[in-house]
Amino acid sequence: MQTQLLKVNVLAALLLTIAFVSCKKDKDTEQELITTVVVHLKATDGSFEQEFEWDDRDGDGGAAPVIDEIIVPAGKAYDCHIYFYDRSKTPEENITEEVEAENTEHLLVYSVSGANLTIAAADTDDNGKPFRLKTVWTTGAASNGTVKVSLRHEPDKDAANPDTTGEVDAEAEFVVKVQ
Repeated sequence: MQTQLLKVNVLAALLLTIAFVSCKKDKDTEQELITTVVVHLKATDGSFEQEFEWDDRDGDGGAAPVIDEIIVPAGKAYDCHIYFYDRSKTPEENITEEVEAENTEHLLVYSVSGANLTIAAADTDDNGKPFRLKTVWTTGAASNGTVKVSLRHEPDKDAANPDTTGEVDAEAEFVVKVQ
């Protein structure tokens, strides 16, 4: 009888271990919730510094995101750094740190439409491939348009156009006014 009880206990422990391991979340494959994208711009001549936010705390659906207009002086260059947050919880979580740590698995893509604005990379990933968390924005003459910032996960950085590969983790579109 003790042998049967021992076998039942061992079997129960084994089943609990299997259930625990199979239910454990894999941090490497778990997609984080990104509710807020922050564009931090600082003029290279020190004359301007401001942050602009795209904020959608209730996620897809529900209320529309709250979006700042990016209004910047014409004829200047700006160092830009993008930040990602999950502000659906308290305290908020800075997702930027994870994106930076996994820079070979991420790529930022910028699409400018209408605005007299060019965006150039100011960083690379650990393998020397495009990353673009840090960029230089250069404004020309006064104009209005948009800039879309997309965070892509697992892009093919060796592809002819890596900007169209991988999955979109976050995407935010801002109105841009160059004045």
